Amino acid sequence: MQSSFGMLTMFELLIGVYLIYAAIKGDGKLYENDYLKCSREEYVKGMRRLALLTGVIMLLSSGLELLGVTEPNSVLSWILWFITFGSIILMMVYSVKKTDREAAKAGKSTGAASPEKPHDPLRAAFVFDDDEDEEQSEGK
Repeated sequence: MQSSFGMLTMFELLIGVYLIYAAIKGDGKLYENDYLKCSREEYVKGMRRLALLTGVIMLLSSGLELLGVTEPNSVLSWILWFITFGSIILMMVYSVKKTDREAAKAGKSTGAASPEKPHDPLRAAFVFDDDEDEEQSEGK
């Protein structure tokens, strides 16, 4: 059972490193949201702060466990786990609060979203249902 805790701890360490990297870099899937209530800059700034906070918490939590400072299933390790989980929930709540649900339901991108990417002609070589999607949208 000890090895399963080691794998979970390593996974937490990797996610913490990724979140810190994403917070420093400032772009990626973590920041994609086409239906924002606020400006993209404001959304990314807040999400970067939360990603950095969560990444540092995850890095510290997993680092303490890997170094043997905290034992798996100890009270301290559970407290750190709940703090980590809470910071992840905080990131999700922030994203939900900044999302314009009305625009998302209507399928309309808001002005705060990044510009739409141009049509890629090479995409047709790999995605075969584009023609069907266009025919269905024209038929409605």
